[in-house]
Amino acid sequence: MSTALVTGASCGLGADLARALAARGHDLILVARTAEPLDRLATELADEHGIGARALPADLTVDADLERVAEAACDSDILINNAGAALGTPFDRTTWADERRMLALNVVAPSRLVHAALPHMLRRGSGRILVVSSVAALGPAWQGTAYGATKSYELAMTQSLAYSRHIRTSPVALTALVLGYTASQFHARAGIPAPPPSLTLASAYVAKQAVRAIHRRRPPVVCVPSLRYRVLAGLLRHAPYRSLTVPGFAKDFTAGPADLGGPDAGRVVSPRDEGASEVPVVEGRQDGRARS
Repeated sequence: MSTALVTGASCGLGADLARALAARGHDLILVARTAEPLDRLATELADEHGIGARALPADLTVDADLERVAEAACDSDILINNAGAALGTPFDRTTWADERRMLALNVVAPSRLVHAALPHMLRRGSGRILVVSSVAALGPAWQGTAYGATKSYELAMTQSLAYSRHIRTSPVALTALVLGYTASQFHARAGIPAPPPSLTLASAYVAKQAVRAIHRRRPPVVCVPSLRYRVLAGLLRHAPYRSLTVPGFAKDFTAGPADLGGPDAGRVVSPRDEGASEVPVVEGRQDGRARS
């Protein structure tokens, strides 16, 4: 039986990805910072699907923890890089510590885990890697922050590896999951308005589409799990860049009096890592559950 490692698995999209993988009979290694929700999910999925599931509590911004997860990734047949973070404050008003944490989660951690897992998958002659990116990777959707740049990195890294001849001709495949607004528990926990229903995708639906995609004989390099977002992604890819910067098209974190800061300014928002309530949002936006 194959094993899938899922980061940011304690709730939201990460938990639903774990459920979709368990339904297909994969053993699971569930990674997030807090042990209790991981233990509950591991027990639930083991009982329901008769699979092996274990919790691996780890903070991916801590080098020692990241190396423990990288070691586990070496033996995994499927790697799901779902953990991530965003900041709810303009770049010039954040703390460098918070910027480093976001970069660690969105850039360093997925790079390290892919770097650990990929050689072993190639030697075994099988493997699937899914990296959760965002439509923010395709245009200046989060102006004034480094978030979109980190999502662009994840997308570009996945494409660079997946299209290389060495991997294209192997049984191993990498896929970037490009998301828009996806429903989660984060909005209620953070006390912020939910995204527009017309633009919101159900987390379980997204997870099933993503897991189905990576199980294809030839998985797509880019998976956009919704017709409306496939259209938007196409527009963002091909529209003149300057047309994407018109006022009102994108969220500008440097505009308006609400961005003047305060005691929570610059705090990290990391719903795909934990969905935790201790990370307040300044601007009423957040990462993987409301990407745009």
